[in-house]
Amino acid sequence: MSVIELKNISKSYGQGNAKVDALKDVNCEAKEGEVVLIEGPSGAGKSTFLTIAGALQKPTSGEVFIGGKDVTNYSPKQADALRLDKIGFVLQAYNLVPYLTVKEQFILVDKVKKSGNMSKDRLDNLLNELGIMQLINKYPKELSGGQQ
Repeated sequence: MSVIELKNISKSYGQGNAKVDALKDVNCEAKEGEVVLIEGPSGAGKSTFLTIAGALQKPTSGEVFIGGKDVTNYSPKQADALRLDKIGFVLQAYNLVPYLTVKEQFILVDKVKKSGNMSKDRLDNLLNELGIMQLINKYPKELSGGQQ
């Protein structure tokens, strides 16, 4: 089964002569365990593609499936819950809370969730997996761009 599938996705901005087609009839499928690379020149629609795949915005037309479920017409609240529970999304701007340490950032996200919260062991395993255990007491301003 596909983890994420986009079918015939189009996204347009503006109207009339000012209309810009950021995406036209795009299809993409990613299965569990696959690594997918999205590349192209500036203005090619990469960010638009990713924000649609991440349920941050809706396509003008087409369908988005995450975990086999059609999420195309999810309400903002449903899309927020989906991102919180099912998919991770790292934006180009890091959106870290400047006065929280790395570990506190993870704890904050976990507190926002109403179910499926992480145990201390699971959090420690995640930090080890990400290779950032040595950074847990650092603040965003103390991290490099890549570490953020």
